[in-house]
Amino acid sequence: MSKFKATQDLPKNYHQIGKLDLNENRGWGMILNLAGIGVLFGVGWLLVKSLAVLRPAYLSEENILIITGMREFWRGVLLLVLSVGLMIVLNEGMRWVLFWVFTGQRPSVGFRGFYTYAAAPEWYLSRNLYAAIRLTPAILITVLGVLAVMVVPLNLVPGVLLLVSLNLAAALSDAAMVWWAMRKPKGSLVLDYGDGIRVYHTQANDGG
Repeated sequence: MSKFKATQDLPKNYHQIGKLDLNENRGWGMILNLAGIGVLFGVGWLLVKSLAVLRPAYLSEENILIITGMREFWRGVLLLVLSVGLMIVLNEGMRWVLFWVFTGQRPSVGFRGFYTYAAAPEWYLSRNLYAAIRLTPAILITVLGVLAVMVVPLNLVPGVLLLVSLNLAAALSDAAMVWWAMRKPKGSLVLDYGDGIRVYHTQANDGG
């Protein structure tokens, strides 16, 4: 079986051996949310420290007024809202494109309050393809964000840093789902229905 296979026809001898839905598994969801907060602040701290190398001009004395201005409450709220919105659009937009490229069919888009997702609920993906589609947006946005810090106007640097931090914090759940799926038997097929995933194989149901 191809390592990057997508099919709408589940092999006759395949059946569901596991399901992971973070909306149903409250324990996992709570742990990942708490860990995500830690990742958000941890990555943010590391990125600020990296400015001495990535963008030393941002930390210069001439730029102190810009740094101080960005700490104003309402500007901070606006920055947060815009960064979250842009992160969601970029992340799910990239995933939407990847689903379309590998399946040849427009994926579905869902909304759950502030949560948005792109999914291909009619397609069974190989484990490697699922991992690539799930993780590529997080990796690509991080790389592009770090590069952007070095070239964008100084007043946009805080927004870029926040975007990258939020992106990596949100990617924690993606990484957890990929880790769970990759622990299934070789040759497993993954169906991503947006709120969660189902895994199919010829082996007996493992209960997970």
